[in-house]
Amino acid sequence: MSTTAVRSPAEFEEQLQRYLYERSEEGRAVRVGEKEVSEQAAIVARYADLFSRDQLRALRDEEERADEDRREWLYRLRKTCESGLIAAELAEKDDELENEILAARVEFKGEELPLRSALARLAVISDYADRDELGERYRRRSADFNEQRLELLQFPFRGVRVVDQEVLVTLVGGREHAGHEFRGALQVQDVQTEPGERRGR
Repeated sequence: MSTTAVRSPAEFEEQLQRYLYERSEEGRAVRVGEKEVSEQAAIVARYADLFSRDQLRALRDEEERADEDRREWLYRLRKTCESGLIAAELAEKDDELENEILAARVEFKGEELPLRSALARLAVISDYADRDELGERYRRRSADFNEQRLELLQFPFRGVRVVDQEVLVTLVGGREHAGHEFRGALQVQDVQTEPGERRGR
């Protein structure tokens, strides 16, 4: 029977940087049109062993034993691990929604425009009537996905399909952290550090 490796904090951070970099690059490629399909879920699946309940407990134990200089660093790693557990639960649904949005089209003056292209076109249309028409078409089509967006955003505050009771306690009991951490799990921000680079301590 295989077991999931528990990494030291430094090892966890090093692997985490690779994970974040891959997710950031995937998001960038989709955002700028290099890819027409998002594969964030596949990246999450490749790094499935990075986020586990055992890893979360190990980071919490390290944080409790750490001196003041290391405690904030360990706290951030632990919160990221919590977010990773939630992201793993949502990755497939998030990709499904992203890909439906990417496939959605708006008809305008005989063209079938992807939603993102329609939004970009709005910024350069000089005719007020055309801009209003395209803006309304864009808003209506984008609103078709609001229910799915809401479902994803509400996930941390529901007691359903949560992978770890300790994570649920953190999210529901500490709402000042929950929104920030969860949004970070859903959409990885651009990472400045290349894989393999680590800040000195």
